[in-house]
Amino acid sequence: MSVIQSILSFLSKKEANQKAPEGFCPNCWGRQEYEGQFFETMKNEGIDANNVSDKKGWIQDYADKHLTGIQLHQKGNGLVCSKCKISYRPS
Repeated sequence: MSVIQSILSFLSKKEANQKAPEGFCPNCWGRQEYEGQFFETMKNEGIDANNVSDKKGWIQDYADKHLTGIQLHQKGNGLVCSKCKISYRPS
């Protein structure tokens, strides 16, 4: 799933057990409070989380600048965060 699709999916149907967008490190997402920063920035930009498709370019730009470092990468049988080096088993 692409970065933008993962974030759009996370915003449109945030589930109770979903800690971070798919493909992103839950540890870094929470520890760095990217979720709080991301939603605060969206609020300041006047973006409604229920209708994010209008601002797809803005979200892609934000992700490229701030979130690409916490994407999970395949390593052996698991996924590893390049920033915090924690590995996860794919679900």
